[in-house]
Amino acid sequence: MRYAILGAGFIAPINAAALLSCEGAEICCIANRTIEKAEAMREKLGLSCPVYADWKEALAKEKPEAAVICVFNDQHREYFTQCARLGIHVLCEKPLANTFADCEEMIRERDRAGIRATVLQTQRYGAVLETAADYIRKHDLGILCAVEDNMSVHYFWDGRSPWHLDPKRSGGGIVMNYGVHQLDRVHYMIAASLGSAKTVSFTGKAIAQKPGIDVYSSYAMMGVTEEEVPYTVSCSGYCGPSVNEMFLHFQNATVKCVLCDNGMDARGAYVSKGSAFEKIPLLCEDGEGGADMYAREMRAADDYLCGRLPEAPVSMEWAAEMVRLCEKIV
Repeated sequence: MRYAILGAGFIAPINAAALLSCEGAEICCIANRTIEKAEAMREKLGLSCPVYADWKEALAKEKPEAAVICVFNDQHREYFTQCARLGIHVLCEKPLANTFADCEEMIRERDRAGIRATVLQTQRYGAVLETAADYIRKHDLGILCAVEDNMSVHYFWDGRSPWHLDPKRSGGGIVMNYGVHQLDRVHYMIAASLGSAKTVSFTGKAIAQKPGIDVYSSYAMMGVTEEEVPYTVSCSGYCGPSVNEMFLHFQNATVKCVLCDNGMDARGAYVSKGSAFEKIPLLCEDGEGGADMYAREMRAADDYLCGRLPEAPVSMEWAAEMVRLCEKIV
């Protein structure tokens, strides 16, 4: 399948490199409003495809079969709609859009056009979560009683792209950026345990406490799924040691996912059926800079767009639900 890469910001070359690991995938063009960034990305990846400053011109001239949307959050709907009306299949970066209303309209555009589309929710493809999900599926741990997901990260680091700090572009900052990740992985792990996951009760609060910056900088969420599993999600975007972990409390065991070293716990998947945790051997690794993780994600997405998988690895409906929940607290 021939892909257009729309956008050349931070995530675009990572997604493009992962796409090139897929057998038969070809990047036919790169489009970015600052064409120098597209040229730099092309050189970095060792490509010879044409680059464009006008993304609509790129689609019209190169006629790709699929597109990877890597632009500002508030542009997702416009780019998606144009692709759908041209019959171009779509891989869209998360969040699907900044509002649930936009997500719904994008789903209608997909259905009207009859295209295939999926959403890139990378963290569920990480080695730690893949290992934990596999362990949960293969072991009888009893009833899933509760899930906790906690993050603490320096969100306002010096290299943060300015658009992330623009409420209109980013959809509120840390909530739409990290909240959709946390909600996706919580629901993904609940589904790994029970076969499905849908929130039926939800509340939360987002807070903006970074001086001189208008976007939200921390949040807390609580939900209950239709399977009667309660969960909590929290994130603090201030300075300090990074924490990125999840606890799944079962009737007969607790599974702990530590997604990064934090000085106390080493990255990995753990299980405790008593008073101490034991490490579960990882099924795979993420590679330098997460390259292997992104490659696993992209292979699943490419297999779906090419018709080798019957269902989207992350459906638009699923991704829209993550946005709907985030939107409740912004």
